[in-house]
Amino acid sequence: MICLDKDLSRFDRNPNHQRAILIGSATRLKRQRIDLLNDPWPFAPSSIGGIINVHCLLPSLFHAFAISLVPQAYLLLETVSGQGENYLELPHQGELRAALEPTFELAIYEERQTGPDDHRAVAVKVLARRKS
Repeated sequence: MICLDKDLSRFDRNPNHQRAILIGSATRLKRQRIDLLNDPWPFAPSSIGGIINVHCLLPSLFHAFAISLVPQAYLLLETVSGQGENYLELPHQGELRAALEPTFELAIYEERQTGPDDHRAVAVKVLARRKS
């Protein structure tokens, strides 16, 4: 299991807690500091068995996700919920669906409107499988 983040300080503060979370599901967690906006995507084609992407929405990475996942592997994606003013970073209705459908089969796709009505922002939860 590999965790990518630009700030690994939370892992460094309480490593015992992180190990406790993983007992039974994985025994090793590799942490890799990366700036996903500026650094190159670090994974080779068809080298990843699954991706969990939570609270870091970068549609520019969807193509890299699809290339790096083995065929039929899953992508689990969840945007921020829209509390406070973080609706400003959320997609508009249907935007993520349109971005994912060319390379992923959408097993679950849920949108929930958030923020002012005129902004049309949605919080999204997706379970998608890479097409063959």
